[in-house]
Amino acid sequence: MKVQMNIRRRLLILVLSCSIISLLVLGIVVIYGMFDIRQDAKETGREIGIAAVDTSGKVLESQSRENLEKIAKTRAEQIVLSLRGIRTGIIMLSSEMTNILSNPEIYSEKAVYEPRMENAGKLVPQLMYSATVTNRAALQHEIGLSGNIQDFLFQLNDSSEIVASSYVASKNGFIIQADQISDRKFDSNGNIAPYEAFQRPWYQKASAEQKLIFTDVVNDIHGGGLCIICAAPYYQNGEFAGVAGMGAYLREVNQIVLDTKIGETGFGFVINNQGHVLFSAKTEGDLAVDADGKNDLRKSAEPTLADAANHMIAGETGSMPVQIDGVDYYVAYAPLPDTNWSFAALIQKDEVIAPAISAGEAITGKTNDLTNAMDSQITTITIVTVIAILILLAVVSVSGVKLSGRFIQPIHELADGVREIASGNLDKKLEIHTGDEIEHLSVCFNAMTDELKTYMNNLTKITAEKERIATELDVAKNIQISMLPREFPAFPDHKEFDIHASMNAAKEVGGDFYDFYLLDENHLVVTIADVSGKGIPAALFMMISKTILKNFSMTMINPDDFAAVMTLTNNQLCQNNDAMMFVTVFMGMLDLQTGEFTFVNGGHNPPVVYHKATDTYEYIKVKKNFVLGGMEDIDYMQQSIKLEKGDLIYMYTDGVTEALNKEEELYGEERLINCLKRFDQNLSMEELLKFVRADVNKHVNGADQSDDITMLALRRN
Repeated sequence: MKVQMNIRRRLLILVLSCSIISLLVLGIVVIYGMFDIRQDAKETGREIGIAAVDTSGKVLESQSRENLEKIAKTRAEQIVLSLRGIRTGIIMLSSEMTNILSNPEIYSEKAVYEPRMENAGKLVPQLMYSATVTNRAALQHEIGLSGNIQDFLFQLNDSSEIVASSYVASKNGFIIQADQISDRKFDSNGNIAPYEAFQRPWYQKASAEQKLIFTDVVNDIHGGGLCIICAAPYYQNGEFAGVAGMGAYLREVNQIVLDTKIGETGFGFVINNQGHVLFSAKTEGDLAVDADGKNDLRKSAEPTLADAANHMIAGETGSMPVQIDGVDYYVAYAPLPDTNWSFAALIQKDEVIAPAISAGEAITGKTNDLTNAMDSQITTITIVTVIAILILLAVVSVSGVKLSGRFIQPIHELADGVREIASGNLDKKLEIHTGDEIEHLSVCFNAMTDELKTYMNNLTKITAEKERIATELDVAKNIQISMLPREFPAFPDHKEFDIHASMNAAKEVGGDFYDFYLLDENHLVVTIADVSGKGIPAALFMMISKTILKNFSMTMINPDDFAAVMTLTNNQLCQNNDAMMFVTVFMGMLDLQTGEFTFVNGGHNPPVVYHKATDTYEYIKVKKNFVLGGMEDIDYMQQSIKLEKGDLIYMYTDGVTEALNKEEELYGEERLINCLKRFDQNLSMEELLKFVRADVNKHVNGADQSDDITMLALRRN
C-alpha cells in the first residue's frame, strides 16, 4: 500500500533537502572557488605578463613607428633638398633662355664653337648639331643669341661637384653643352658625331609634358656612378623653343641613405616608381640595390613587402609591419615628389619589443610567489567553511518545522471552504487573512462564487428567451409555408398544363414567394417574387405583397388590365413603407386555350422559355420596369408571348444564379441554361426543379446558402 504524505511533511522535506543541497553546493562552490581563485591568480599573473608584453609591445611599436616616420620624413626632406639645387638651377637656366630668345634686341650674338680634341678635360661650352639639320647657316642667328647662355652653363657646372653637364637643346636641331669630355664627341674617323637631342628621354618627356621633369636614374657611362637628368622647356615669345637640361650625380643621395642607421638593426633605402631599389645599405637580399632594374618589390613573394611597395609608389606617408628575407621589421616611408621616389626606414621587430619581453618575465615570477602564499590560506578557509555548513543545517531544520505549520493551516481552511461551495452552497464566503497569495486565492474564490450565481441566473433567462424565439420562428415558418400553394399536382382536373414550385429559405423564414391560381377556367396566373432582405421583416413584407397582388388580380376584368395590377400593387406597397423595403416580381397569365402568355416584369430576373419546336432555351426579353414598393405612380408595361404545346417557362429568384461555392464563384445564367438543356423533356416539372436544384448543390459543394432559392416551372400540354 502506497503511503500518503501530507503537504506539511513534503514541505519540511523540501525545505531540508533544499537547504542541505544548497549548503553542500555552497560549500563545494566555496572550496572549488578558492582553488579556482588560486588557479585564476596564477593564470591571471601569466596573462598579465602576456598582456604587459603585448601592451608594452604595442606602445613600443607605436613609438617606434612614430620615430621611424619622423626619420623617414627627415631623410626624405634631406634628399629633396639635395635635389632642390638641381631643380633650382634648371629653372633658372630655362628662364634665362626664355628671356634671351624673347628679348633679342638687348642681347648681341656670341660665338659658340664645336668640340675640339684639345679641350678634353676642360669645362668648355660646345655646339653640336642633329643629323636632321641641313642648313646650318639658317640657324646662326638663333645660335648666336643662344650663345649668351654659355657663361650661365659654365657657372652651373663649376658651382657644384654633383653637376656632370648642363645644356640647352633647340627644337631646330642644335645643342649647346658645357662638360669636360670633348674627346668623346668624335667618331672613329675623327669627325664630330651628330647629337640627336630629340631622341633623348629627357628632351621627349619635357617637351611632351611642358613642365620641369626628372628622368629615371641611370649609370653614368663615363664611370661617374648613378646620375639623373633634370630638364625643363624654354620658350620664345610664349612658344616652345627647346629644352634646357642638367645631368647630376646622386652621390649625396646615396650617402644620406647609407648614413641612416636606427638602433642595431635599422637602415634605409630608396625605390623608384617602378618598384626598383635605387639606394640601400643592404648589399644582398630583397632590399639590395637593383642595378639591373629587374627586382620589382611590388611583385615580391612576401605579401607585406609587396603591399608596402605599393603604398610607397602611390606617394603615401605612413608605416606598417613587413617581413623581409624571413625577418619581421617595422617600416616607415615618405615620398620624394620631384622624382616620384620614396624613402623608407626599417628596424627589426625583435629589437623594438625586447624591453617588453623582459617586463613580462618579471611579472610571471611575482605571480608564482603569490600563489604559493595562497595555498596555506585555502586550507584554513576550507575547515571553517565545513563547520559553518553544519551549524546552518541545524538552524534550518528547526525553522523548517515551524514554517511548514504556518503555511499549511490556511490551505486546510481553503480546501474546506471550496468543498462546501462545490456542494452547492454558493453563499459561502472564505475568510482567510494571510497577506499572501493564499489570501488572494480565497478572494478569487469568493468573486468566482458571485459570478457563478449571476451567470446561472442569466443562463436561465437566456435559455427561456431562446426557446420562446425558436417557437415563434417555427410558427412564423409554418404560417409562411401555409400561405404558399403546397399541394401538387395543383389542378388535377386540368391536363392542359403541368406546374410545380418550390422555395428554400436561407434562414428560418424568407423573403421569396411564389403563387399560382386560376382566374377562371381558361386563365392561369403565376407569380414569383423576391423581397429585399431576409428573415422576419422580409417574410412579413412578402405576405403583404402576395396578398395585395392576388387581391388586385382577382378584380381584373380583362387581360389588358394586367399591367394595372402591378401599378396598383406598387402604390399600395409604397404607402407607410417606412422600412423602405421593396420586392421584385415577375407575374404572368396563361390563356389555356390560345397559349398566349401575358406578363409584367417588376425588376425581377428574366425567366427562361423552352420552345419545343426548335428544342431551344432562351431568356425572355423583358422590358425594364421598376421594383414594387420603391416609388409611387409608376406605369408598368405588360408583354406577351405565345406558348405552343410542349413549351415551358422556368421562373426563379436570384438565389439560383447567385449561388456561391467556396471559391466565391457564382452559379450564373450561362450555367443555368446549360443545366436546362440537359433536362429530359419527358419528365415532369417537379423533376425539372429537382434537376436544377441538384446542379446548384453540386456547384455550391457544401458552402453555406447565402440567399433564398425559389423556382416555378410551367409547361403547356
